[in-house]
Amino acid sequence: MSMITERWSEVDMDKQLLFEMEKLRGKMVETALLKQNLLNREVLLLSQSLDKLIVRAQVEQRELAKMR
Repeated sequence: MSMITERWSEVDMDKQLLFEMEKLRGKMVETALLKQNLLNREVLLLSQSLDKLIVRAQVEQRELAKMR
C-alpha cells in the first residue's frame, strides 16, 4: 500500500470513529434527558461504550504518531 493510500485509509478510519463517537454521545445525552437520571443503567452502558471508543481513538492516535 502506498503512503498516500495508507494516509487516506487513516483519514477514513478517523472520520468513521469520530462519527461513531458523536452518534453514541448524542444517544447517551438523549437517554439521560429522557430518563432524567445520569445513573440510569442504559445511560451508564452508553457512557462505558463511549469510553471504549475514546480509548480506541487515543491508542490509534498514539500509534500513528509513532509511525511518523
